[in-house]
Amino acid sequence: MNSEVLHKAEVFIRDCQFYDQPRLEAEVFPEGVEVRKDIPYIDDGSPEHLLDIYVTPGHKMTGECYILIHGGAFVYGYKELDKNFGMRLAKASGIPVVNVNYRLMPGVPLTGVIEDLDSALNYVSGEYGFDTYHFTGDSAGGYLAMLMAVRNDRAVSASLICGCYTIDRNDFPGALLAGNGKQIPEEYYDLKVLADMLEQMDVAIITGDDDFLREDNKALAALVPHAEFYDAVSTDGRVMTHVFPIGHPDWPEGQKSIEIIASFARKSC
Repeated sequence: MNSEVLHKAEVFIRDCQFYDQPRLEAEVFPEGVEVRKDIPYIDDGSPEHLLDIYVTPGHKMTGECYILIHGGAFVYGYKELDKNFGMRLAKASGIPVVNVNYRLMPGVPLTGVIEDLDSALNYVSGEYGFDTYHFTGDSAGGYLAMLMAVRNDRAVSASLICGCYTIDRNDFPGALLAGNGKQIPEEYYDLKVLADMLEQMDVAIITGDDDFLREDNKALAALVPHAEFYDAVSTDGRVMTHVFPIGHPDWPEGQKSIEIIASFARKSC
């Protein structure tokens, strides 16, 4: 693996840790949501194979659910980064939210990440009877949510938050996707092909005016004309930075993002 790419990954991870820790320590979680924490979807003792489920009281844990995929440029992240957002989405939608850990690059290639997410789906389908999926994720998780949605015939929506889509395969993080030269399907790099495959489902594309991946999201929105495209504007001291709905789900703009995503729920129980 190119040493420059790995160095960029190391710097990115340090920067994320610096900004995430104070946010996590200050979070206030919503009331009225049950947290089922650290459920192993692969029983191998790895924290990367754990998931959480957020559910409102009385739900029968069957039918539809959201699958929430954290971001982190494929090299960083864990489910707790999206916990506050996921709990609020469960409360707003009235259906369970499954928040998934997965193995990170460069430890595994993209195919390994997809294997983990497939295993998580198989687990919650068999254990709880979920049979309809709404995929959502932020940043790299937005890309992964899009991939999972177009690959799954039980997907009915894809809600993509400040996603990373126009990926340069020669730079970080794109150079990590195949991993050690292992090939992945060409369409996984082709935004137009992926966009066409979203045609039959509900789609939300969410970004903000200070999102460094805003152009990625505008490019995808141009290719998916039926999508709900929310381009939030900074105002009153609130800056719409990258993945603002994850960092600030209590802001009006974060709440609007959640309302858009929750609107796709069919309220099965």
